[in-house]
Amino acid sequence: MKIIINENPIIFVDPGVNYPDNDLSLPFNEYITRCTAWVTQHRTDLADPVNAAKIIIANTPFELKPPSKPTVGALLIHGLYDAPLIMRDIGNHLCAQGLLVRSILLPGHGTVPGGLLNVTYEDWLQSVNYGIASLEKEVEKIVLVGFSTGANLALYYFLKNSNTKITSIISLAPAIKINSPFAFISNWYPLISKTFPSTKWFYKSVENDYAKYQSITFNSIYQVYRLAQDLKKISKQIPCPQLLVITENDKTINSRAALNYFKQYASSDSKVILYSNKLKKYLDERMTVRPAKYPTLNIADFSHVALPTAPDNFHYGKNGDYIHASHVEKNLNAVSKVIYDTSNNIKNGIFYHFKIQKKPRLRLTFNPDFDFLCCAISSFISF
Repeated sequence: MKIIINENPIIFVDPGVNYPDNDLSLPFNEYITRCTAWVTQHRTDLADPVNAAKIIIANTPFELKPPSKPTVGALLIHGLYDAPLIMRDIGNHLCAQGLLVRSILLPGHGTVPGGLLNVTYEDWLQSVNYGIASLEKEVEKIVLVGFSTGANLALYYFLKNSNTKITSIISLAPAIKINSPFAFISNWYPLISKTFPSTKWFYKSVENDYAKYQSITFNSIYQVYRLAQDLKKISKQIPCPQLLVITENDKTINSRAALNYFKQYASSDSKVILYSNKLKKYLDERMTVRPAKYPTLNIADFSHVALPTAPDNFHYGKNGDYIHASHVEKNLNAVSKVIYDTSNNIKNGIFYHFKIQKKPRLRLTFNPDFDFLCCAISSFISF
């Protein structure tokens, strides 16, 4: 395995888990203030004041308030390696529908990849617990919205706690089962860590995305695996409605396992949106199949990270500032048209360089069907 060492080794050191979520009585605005201070203290890329403002906004919790007093609140829970930014577009939509929206920051995230060296999924659950406790004081009903690992955390919390205010769950690409090579790592991590205690990193990379870690710790993968295994052990019906949103060819999570979990445990009034590049029909009336192929935009398939992100997202959207954002309109007239799909940028760049692929392929970073998804969410949570 090729290791790309970052120029700043401090990012591979654990700054410690010191997020202010143990005090369930802490006002949410104070929670945001303390998390912002923590992020500002430990990030290493804030020298430019203009970029620093965007970076801090992307990596800190946020609250969105509707004009009138809300009766329904939404807690947004991001995924592994992500930042709260990944949930902001859906949060904006929910707020426009009259919901009080709050997004938390999972411990170990928002600062440097070393923050995930020693964190546990119980630490993440504590943040979820705090977020729900903060909303309970403000609203009559709560919607949990989780992406990837965040979806697992939402499901786990609901099944372990008899909270009657939680009336629905929106699960975006839940990590019920993670794909290889992560599944292999998860099974063998306890033995690896005991035999080779100095082995802490699966991959070290240049960090070129300020809203998502690129370097991967063994521990973080193992914590997602532990959470998924413990979620399966509960094995009981989910009494509240659930909206499951998945893409069929997801390379990060196993979409078939997520769909099977839904079929086994979801209530009869739950729904599924499946993005697929094949025309399919299902007898289950709860399922809606949406196209994952947009030939006019050179989009061949949906990626894992595309689902919750709007086309106008300032970082991952069509004009986003992320170096690998899907600038579909810019590349439409390129001599060698870029194809957007589930691809790994590094691997497919090599394939294109050696003429194994005829056209360069990049991972899709936004959802071209985002407006439909928002309408489906509004319909699903209508009270």
